[in-house]
Amino acid sequence: MHTKPIENNGIQGGAPAIGIIAGTATDTRFGLDFLAARQVPGIGLAISASPQAQTQLQALGRDELTRQLIDAIARLENAGASAAMIYCNSLSGAVDMTAVRAAVPIPVISPLDVYAELTQRYRNFGLLAANCQSCANIEREILAGNPSAKVIGIGNLQIVEDIEDGMPASMIVQQHALDDLAAALVKSGVQILILGCTHFDYFYEELLLHCDGIRLFLPSERMLAILQERVVQAA
Repeated sequence: MHTKPIENNGIQGGAPAIGIIAGTATDTRFGLDFLAARQVPGIGLAISASPQAQTQLQALGRDELTRQLIDAIARLENAGASAAMIYCNSLSGAVDMTAVRAAVPIPVISPLDVYAELTQRYRNFGLLAANCQSCANIEREILAGNPSAKVIGIGNLQIVEDIEDGMPASMIVQQHALDDLAAALVKSGVQILILGCTHFDYFYEELLLHCDGIRLFLPSERMLAILQERVVQAA
């Protein structure tokens, strides 16, 4: 991981840079582009070469993966990051975030922090994630906040690989029957469908066209807002 280059999103200005840590180069770039669209300087680092390698990495011991994440955040801080955004759902759930925050001097946010906020507003959740490990970790976070919640979860690494290969968003929705999935979840009483993989920002707008009767949720905007609040508080 230490040999992987640090990227930047080309945004210059007075605002401090936010560090993006993601599973692959593709979702690292998605995170940097997300910040760039909001004129926020960003630098980023991927921890894996491919979605499959990332899934295998998550099979490491929790302590080892936590150490690797701490090292990655340290690299970004040394490169000028004032805060870190874990732009990867599956990585966020596979590490000890309490240990990560205790070990680094800058604020850190993950998608799981945002899902914890949703638990007081919804009871019936749909969840689409990159793999079943990630599904289980997100479900655990939801149930910790609301023990009466119900979660219908699906993990599909093939969707992630299709995004990495550049398949058009409309084709992904069609080929993986995500429009049918949204309709089925509505019939099951689901109130909100969480796109529990940052790769899935890629087809958000396309899938939104098929989400009558259900809220489609991405954590990115709220993650940035929380992180910016924490940077101000830490200053």
